[in-house]
Amino acid sequence: MTNTKAALSAREEAAYPFLECAVLLDHARKGGDALPLADALDVNAARWMTVANRATGRANSLPATTTAFFDRASRFMVEAARTLRHQRDEKVIDMMIHMNLNMSETILSTH
Repeated sequence: MTNTKAALSAREEAAYPFLECAVLLDHARKGGDALPLADALDVNAARWMTVANRATGRANSLPATTTAFFDRASRFMVEAARTLRHQRDEKVIDMMIHMNLNMSETILSTH
């Protein structure tokens, strides 16, 4: 059987995980068939921590503002996930989804 999916460009591959997290969070908060919200929050936090760790590892080749952004964003995602387990806040979930969509769009639009 042949794979009918078109190959993603490197930029699309980099953007996809953020889009995926946005969709996971949105489906989970709506009670869809996807992951429960706690699991979606964990996936999202882990993804942002991975990106922040990679940015820190490449600190010599990235602008300091980029590394600092990923550090702050990953800390926000981890803290938000921890807080949302105990007190659901739709505005915070919206913000997390927006951050993921924005990051995906930013990656896709870079030259």
